[in-house]
Amino acid sequence: MITTDKRWIKQYVLGIGFNGPVYLATHSSANNYLEAVAVKSAQIDTDECSILREEGQILNKLKGSPYIVRCFGEDKSIEYKKWTYNLLLDSGTLLDFILFNGRISEQMAALYAYQLLKGIGHIHNKGYIHGDIKLTNILIYPNNKLVKIADFGSAKEETSCKHQIFDICSVGCVIAKMLTGKPTWYEGQINKYQRQICGLDMPDEEFIQTDVSNMAKGFVTECLFCDFTGRLLSVDELINHPFIQNAISTPENEEHLIRANLSSAVNDNIFGDNWISERDLFTTTSEEWKTKIRRSIKGKKDTFATYSGHDFR
Repeated sequence: MITTDKRWIKQYVLGIGFNGPVYLATHSSANNYLEAVAVKSAQIDTDECSILREEGQILNKLKGSPYIVRCFGEDKSIEYKKWTYNLLLDSGTLLDFILFNGRISEQMAALYAYQLLKGIGHIHNKGYIHGDIKLTNILIYPNNKLVKIADFGSAKEETSCKHQIFDICSVGCVIAKMLTGKPTWYEGQINKYQRQICGLDMPDEEFIQTDVSNMAKGFVTECLFCDFTGRLLSVDELINHPFIQNAISTPENEEHLIRANLSSAVNDNIFGDNWISERDLFTTTSEEWKTKIRRSIKGKKDTFATYSGHDFR
């Protein structure tokens, strides 16, 4: 269990989530980011805080799949004189990876598609839908050939086919983005491409590049057509698609998937418990508060000096 003399520091904002900022945080004694975590924060006694707590509860119920983001626990702290609720999670998004590295090979995309479908299946079997599968809500660990579904802020207790279809369709969008390296291939284009595939409209651009195999295109089409036809293909049906089977049946990938499933049963929580409930991991002292105020004042003076031609330092 973490104690308050082992404080963590929010290094910088990774992004702004549905319910507030998401920070990258490291242990105060760390000199690298190997044990960094993502921290979703909200001021206590707000609607955002209530939703964030609910997300934590959902993630605690979804434990057991290697393809679902790990939630280490929660923390309450006083940060710059405000009571703050913090949810402690894995970090590192697929969007960042594609922006820096471009297209993902078909075999790797197929391996990731398998993991996403297994994760979606786990979520649906637990009686939930994710509702927001996209690049920024998928974590990637390329060294381990692993992806995890994250950000359950839009998740709901729901078993209807209509809502499950949306999750499956979104997987198709994500795989298309992997294959093309175009993170702007967004959900609003789904209907456009569905009509092109059916021959209802003439394409004004290639659905997916011609150097992507027909097998890969076929898999994406199957995912997208769940929404177009209203028929929900089961996770098992999609996993049995040749695009995925050809990738996961190699000895190397079979071994990798076995290791991934075994690792889900191992307690490798960097905080030392399955679920921590702490206080003051991020609490700021009065001196830190004063330092922040001084920096703010100095920044305003520097800005004013730049425009006025005077130096107040």
